[in-house]
Amino acid sequence: MIRAPMVRAAGKFALLVALANGFLALAFSPMTGAAILAGTPTTSVPSSLFDPLGTLSSPLPANEFLLPIEITGAGGLQDWSFDLNFAAGIVAPLDVGGLFQSVYQARFSVSDPSLSNITSSGFPLGDSLLGIAGFSSGVSGSGLLAYVLFERLVAGVDPGFSVSNAVVNQAPEPGTFALLATVVMAVVGRRICRRQCRGNHRTYPVPRPSPIAYTARK
Repeated sequence: MIRAPMVRAAGKFALLVALANGFLALAFSPMTGAAILAGTPTTSVPSSLFDPLGTLSSPLPANEFLLPIEITGAGGLQDWSFDLNFAAGIVAPLDVGGLFQSVYQARFSVSDPSLSNITSSGFPLGDSLLGIAGFSSGVSGSGLLAYVLFERLVAGVDPGFSVSNAVVNQAPEPGTFALLATVVMAVVGRRICRRQCRGNHRTYPVPRPSPIAYTARK
């Protein structure tokens, strides 16, 4: 009967230690803060742009240019989305028959040429392309997400490109897996220990002196 409280106390202590170790692993794991931004426009067709329908050729026609969409600080990048803002009346998205209207797929970087997948070319509304979205297969670091083709309507004026409402989903940090694993192992281990201790613990009746032995003592 004395073993049960000790087993419970030991199990609780083990669980607390495991949780503490998991939280420490999570707190000291490297953190990444990904940011999507508009790059520098170009009037040539980069080799990192993917145009399976062959709608673009270098150099681009007069008043046309490509805006690269870049990301920094990616870590196991999965799906992403953003709104692209610009000065309406100065520039406008241009659709020349590409696979995703004015948006083109891009290879992430020279060291990692993984190709992005475009899931939405965005909805044009006033001075924005709302909800441009795509998927990247676990790339990390800084690189390209897409290119957007624009037409310049007024020369010599800042097009005012900016990115807003960016959403970036990345693979969980290693510390998250460490925390989950330690918690699961602690809980499972505690339950196994309690079951085994209960199965092995037996109580034996305290022997009482027989009437014969009691009479003999007298």
